[in-house]
Amino acid sequence: MARKQTKVSRRMLFTWFMLTGLILLFAPQDLTSKCQLAFVHVFRWPLSIGSELALTAQTRQVLTDAPSRSETQYLNYIANLEETLDKQRKKFEKLYKLYNTYVWEGTDFALADVIPVTVDGARNELTISCRKTKGLVKDQFVLGDECIIGTISDIFPQISKARVALVTDPASKIQVKIAGLTGLKYIMKGNGNNLAKVEMVKNEVKVGRNVFALEKPGFLDAPMVVGRVSECKRNQKYPALWDITVVPACDVEQLEDVAVIIVNPQK
Repeated sequence: MARKQTKVSRRMLFTWFMLTGLILLFAPQDLTSKCQLAFVHVFRWPLSIGSELALTAQTRQVLTDAPSRSETQYLNYIANLEETLDKQRKKFEKLYKLYNTYVWEGTDFALADVIPVTVDGARNELTISCRKTKGLVKDQFVLGDECIIGTISDIFPQISKARVALVTDPASKIQVKIAGLTGLKYIMKGNGNNLAKVEMVKNEVKVGRNVFALEKPGFLDAPMVVGRVSECKRNQKYPALWDITVVPACDVEQLEDVAVIIVNPQK
Protein backbone atom coordinates (compact mmCIF):
# COMPACT_ATOMS: atom_id res chain seq x y z
CA MET A 1 0.00 0.00 0.00
CA ALA A 2 1.37 3.39 -0.94
CA ARG A 3 2.22 5.62 1.97
CA LYS A 4 -0.09 8.61 2.28
CA GLN A 5 1.82 11.87 2.16
CA THR A 6 0.85 14.67 4.54
CA LYS A 7 0.90 18.11 2.92
CA VAL A 8 1.24 21.26 5.00
CA SER A 9 -0.04 24.44 3.45
CA ARG A 10 2.07 27.57 3.27
CA ARG A 11 -0.51 29.38 5.38
CA MET A 12 -0.18 26.78 8.14
CA LEU A 13 3.63 27.01 8.06
CA PHE A 14 3.42 30.79 8.24
CA THR A 15 1.08 30.55 11.24
CA TRP A 16 3.45 28.17 13.07
CA PHE A 17 6.44 30.41 12.47
CA MET A 18 4.49 33.46 13.66
CA LEU A 19 3.42 31.69 16.87
CA THR A 20 6.98 30.51 17.54
CA GLY A 21 8.31 34.04 17.01
CA LEU A 22 5.73 35.54 19.36
CA ILE A 23 6.52 32.96 22.05
CA LEU A 24 10.25 33.76 21.84
CA LEU A 25 9.52 37.50 21.76
CA PHE A 26 7.50 37.50 24.98
CA ALA A 27 9.43 34.77 26.80
CA PRO A 28 11.37 35.86 29.95
CA GLN A 29 14.86 37.13 29.25
CA ASP A 30 16.52 34.60 31.56
CA LEU A 31 14.81 31.74 29.66
CA THR A 32 15.88 32.99 26.24
CA SER A 33 19.42 33.62 27.54
CA LYS A 34 19.64 30.04 28.78
CA CYS A 35 18.35 28.79 25.40
CA GLN A 36 21.03 30.81 23.62
CA LEU A 37 23.76 29.49 25.92
CA ALA A 38 22.51 25.91 25.45
CA PHE A 39 22.45 26.34 21.67
CA VAL A 40 26.02 27.67 21.62
CA HIS A 41 27.16 24.87 23.94
CA VAL A 42 25.62 22.16 21.72
CA PHE A 43 26.87 23.66 18.47
CA ARG A 44 30.16 25.00 19.87
CA TRP A 45 32.33 23.05 17.42
CA PRO A 46 30.57 24.12 14.19
CA LEU A 47 30.27 27.67 15.52
CA SER A 48 34.00 27.81 16.23
CA ILE A 49 34.68 26.63 12.68
CA GLY A 50 32.30 29.28 11.38
CA SER A 51 34.08 31.97 13.41
CA GLU A 52 37.44 30.89 12.03
CA LEU A 53 36.08 30.88 8.47
CA ALA A 54 34.58 34.34 9.02
CA LEU A 55 37.89 35.58 10.40
CA THR A 56 39.75 34.14 7.40
CA ALA A 57 37.25 35.68 4.95
CA GLN A 58 37.45 39.05 6.68
CA THR A 59 41.24 38.94 6.64
CA ARG A 60 41.32 38.07 2.93
CA GLN A 61 38.91 40.92 2.21
CA VAL A 62 41.20 43.36 4.01
CA LEU A 63 44.19 42.03 2.10
CA THR A 64 42.32 42.55 -1.18
CA ASP A 65 40.98 46.00 -0.35
CA ALA A 66 44.24 47.40 1.01
CA PRO A 67 47.04 46.52 -1.40
CA SER A 68 49.19 49.39 -0.14
CA ARG A 69 49.74 47.80 3.26
CA SER A 70 52.99 46.01 3.94
CA GLU A 71 53.19 42.32 4.75
CA THR A 72 54.11 43.15 8.36
CA GLN A 73 50.93 45.19 8.74
CA TYR A 74 48.87 42.28 7.42
CA LEU A 75 50.44 39.86 9.86
CA ASN A 76 49.90 42.25 12.77
CA TYR A 77 46.29 42.81 11.79
CA ILE A 78 45.64 39.04 11.63
CA ALA A 79 47.33 38.55 15.01
CA ASN A 80 45.12 41.24 16.57
CA LEU A 81 41.95 39.65 15.18
CA GLU A 82 42.93 36.20 16.43
CA GLU A 83 43.72 37.56 19.91
CA THR A 84 40.36 39.40 20.06
CA LEU A 85 38.50 36.25 19.03
CA ASP A 86 40.33 34.16 21.62
CA LYS A 87 39.56 36.70 24.35
CA GLN A 88 35.85 36.72 23.50
CA ARG A 89 35.75 32.91 23.56
CA LYS A 90 37.30 32.84 27.05
CA LYS A 91 34.80 35.41 28.34
CA PHE A 92 31.89 33.42 26.96
CA GLU A 93 33.16 30.18 28.52
CA LYS A 94 33.50 31.92 31.88
CA LEU A 95 29.98 33.34 31.73
CA TYR A 96 28.55 30.01 30.57
CA LYS A 97 30.14 28.24 33.54
CA LEU A 98 28.78 30.81 36.02
CA TYR A 99 25.24 30.87 34.62
CA ASN A 100 25.03 27.08 34.72
CA THR A 101 25.85 26.78 38.43
CA TYR A 102 22.74 26.28 40.58
CA VAL A 103 24.08 28.62 43.27
CA TRP A 104 23.80 31.54 40.86
CA GLU A 105 20.16 31.10 39.81
CA GLY A 106 18.60 34.56 39.53
CA THR A 107 22.04 36.17 39.56
CA ASP A 108 23.73 38.20 36.83
CA PHE A 109 27.41 38.94 36.28
CA ALA A 110 29.31 41.90 34.88
CA LEU A 111 32.62 40.81 33.39
CA ALA A 112 35.35 43.41 33.71
CA ASP A 113 39.00 43.64 32.68
CA VAL A 114 41.57 44.28 35.40
CA ILE A 115 43.74 47.35 34.98
CA PRO A 116 47.11 46.23 36.40
CA VAL A 117 48.13 47.97 39.62
CA THR A 118 50.31 47.17 42.60
CA VAL A 119 48.41 45.55 45.45
CA ASP A 120 51.21 45.73 48.01
CA GLY A 121 51.43 48.52 50.56
CA ALA A 122 48.96 50.43 52.70
CA ARG A 123 45.96 50.02 50.37
CA ASN A 124 45.01 46.90 48.46
CA GLU A 125 42.67 47.67 45.56
CA LEU A 126 42.06 47.05 41.88
CA THR A 127 40.69 49.23 39.11
CA ILE A 128 38.45 47.40 36.66
CA SER A 129 37.13 48.41 33.26
CA CYS A 130 33.46 47.57 32.56
CA ARG A 131 31.68 48.08 29.25
CA LYS A 132 28.47 48.72 31.19
CA THR A 133 28.32 50.01 34.76
CA LYS A 134 24.51 49.77 34.91
CA GLY A 135 23.53 47.50 37.78
CA LEU A 136 26.78 48.04 39.65
CA VAL A 137 26.46 49.39 43.20
CA LYS A 138 28.82 49.82 46.10
CA ASP A 139 29.61 46.73 48.26
CA GLN A 140 28.81 44.19 45.53
CA PHE A 141 31.10 41.15 45.75
CA VAL A 142 33.68 40.52 43.03
CA LEU A 143 34.76 37.07 41.83
CA GLY A 144 38.19 36.13 40.55
CA ASP A 145 39.26 32.53 39.85
CA GLU A 146 36.05 31.19 41.48
CA CYS A 147 36.63 32.99 44.79
CA ILE A 148 35.71 36.30 46.42
CA ILE A 149 38.52 38.81 46.01
CA GLY A 150 36.83 41.98 47.28
CA THR A 151 33.90 44.38 46.96
CA ILE A 152 33.04 47.37 44.79
CA SER A 153 34.14 50.55 46.59
CA ASP A 154 33.68 53.21 43.89
CA ILE A 155 31.97 53.42 40.49
CA PHE A 156 32.87 55.84 37.68
CA PRO A 157 30.14 55.48 35.01
CA GLN A 158 31.50 58.38 32.93
CA ILE A 159 34.65 56.39 32.10
CA SER A 160 33.16 52.86 32.47
CA LYS A 161 35.42 51.97 35.37
CA ALA A 162 35.08 50.90 39.00
CA ARG A 163 37.35 50.38 41.97
CA VAL A 164 37.50 47.14 43.95
CA ALA A 165 38.60 47.11 47.59
CA LEU A 166 40.34 43.77 48.03
CA VAL A 167 39.65 41.65 51.11
CA THR A 168 43.19 42.51 52.24
CA ASP A 169 42.54 46.28 52.19
CA PRO A 170 42.56 47.81 55.71
CA ALA A 171 39.09 49.27 55.02
CA SER A 172 37.65 45.83 54.19
CA LYS A 173 35.41 44.05 56.72
CA ILE A 174 33.64 40.84 55.66
CA GLN A 175 31.64 38.39 57.74
CA VAL A 176 33.19 34.94 57.39
CA LYS A 177 33.16 31.41 58.70
CA ILE A 178 36.13 29.07 59.04
CA ALA A 179 35.98 25.50 57.81
CA GLY A 180 35.71 23.10 60.74
CA LEU A 181 34.25 25.64 63.17
CA THR A 182 30.54 24.85 62.85
CA GLY A 183 28.06 27.64 63.54
CA LEU A 184 30.67 30.27 64.40
CA LYS A 185 30.83 33.57 62.54
CA TYR A 186 33.63 36.11 62.57
CA ILE A 187 34.64 39.40 60.98
CA MET A 188 37.65 39.26 58.70
CA LYS A 189 39.51 42.57 58.42
CA GLY A 190 42.05 43.54 55.81
CA ASN A 191 45.59 43.89 57.12
CA GLY A 192 47.37 45.28 54.04
CA ASN A 193 50.35 43.64 52.34
CA ASN A 194 48.09 41.00 50.76
CA LEU A 195 46.93 39.63 54.15
CA ALA A 196 43.77 39.66 56.27
CA LYS A 197 43.08 38.92 59.96
CA VAL A 198 40.40 37.18 61.99
CA GLU A 199 40.91 37.96 65.67
CA MET A 200 39.78 36.30 68.91
CA VAL A 201 38.78 32.94 67.45
CA LYS A 202 37.55 30.50 70.10
CA ASN A 203 39.45 27.47 68.76
CA GLU A 204 42.88 26.83 67.33
CA VAL A 205 42.70 26.54 63.54
CA LYS A 206 44.98 24.44 61.37
CA VAL A 207 47.00 26.16 58.68
CA GLY A 208 45.44 25.63 55.24
CA ARG A 209 41.81 25.66 56.41
CA ASN A 210 39.43 27.46 54.04
CA VAL A 211 37.74 30.72 55.02
CA PHE A 212 34.36 31.52 53.45
CA ALA A 213 32.55 34.82 52.92
CA LEU A 214 29.03 34.38 54.33
CA GLU A 215 25.72 35.03 52.61
CA LYS A 216 24.66 38.67 52.54
CA PRO A 217 21.07 39.45 51.45
CA GLY A 218 21.03 41.32 48.16
CA PHE A 219 24.75 40.77 47.58
CA LEU A 220 25.66 37.09 48.02
CA ASP A 221 23.28 34.11 48.07
CA ALA A 222 25.73 31.38 49.09
CA PRO A 223 29.05 31.11 50.96
CA MET A 224 32.11 31.53 48.74
CA VAL A 225 35.74 30.80 49.55
CA VAL A 226 37.69 33.98 50.20
CA GLY A 227 41.01 32.78 51.59
CA ARG A 228 43.01 30.21 53.55
CA VAL A 229 44.57 30.22 57.00
CA SER A 230 48.31 30.85 56.83
CA GLU A 231 49.03 31.37 60.55
CA CYS A 232 47.30 30.82 63.90
CA LYS A 233 48.65 32.20 67.17
CA ARG A 234 47.30 33.13 70.60
CA ASN A 235 45.80 36.56 71.16
CA GLN A 236 48.22 38.67 73.21
CA LYS A 237 45.50 40.22 75.38
CA TYR A 238 43.35 37.10 75.78
CA PRO A 239 45.59 33.98 75.68
CA ALA A 240 42.56 31.67 75.64
CA LEU A 241 41.63 33.01 72.19
CA TRP A 242 43.42 32.81 68.85
CA ASP A 243 44.26 35.23 66.04
CA ILE A 244 44.53 33.86 62.53
CA THR A 245 46.14 35.30 59.42
CA VAL A 246 44.40 34.72 56.08
CA VAL A 247 45.90 34.83 52.58
CA PRO A 248 43.65 35.33 49.50
CA ALA A 249 42.37 32.18 47.78
CA CYS A 250 43.91 33.26 44.46
CA ASP A 251 46.84 35.29 43.21
CA VAL A 252 45.15 38.64 42.59
CA GLU A 253 48.14 40.05 40.73
CA GLN A 254 47.73 37.37 38.04
CA LEU A 255 44.06 38.13 37.32
CA GLU A 256 43.23 39.50 33.88
CA ASP A 257 39.48 39.78 34.39
CA VAL A 258 36.89 39.48 37.17
CA ALA A 259 33.11 39.12 37.50
CA VAL A 260 30.94 41.42 39.60
CA ILE A 261 28.06 39.52 41.24
CA ILE A 262 24.69 41.23 40.64
CA VAL A 263 21.98 39.58 42.77
CA ASN A 264 18.37 40.00 41.61
CA PRO A 265 19.25 42.15 38.57
CA GLN A 266 16.63 44.53 37.19
CA LYS A 267 15.17 43.26 33.93
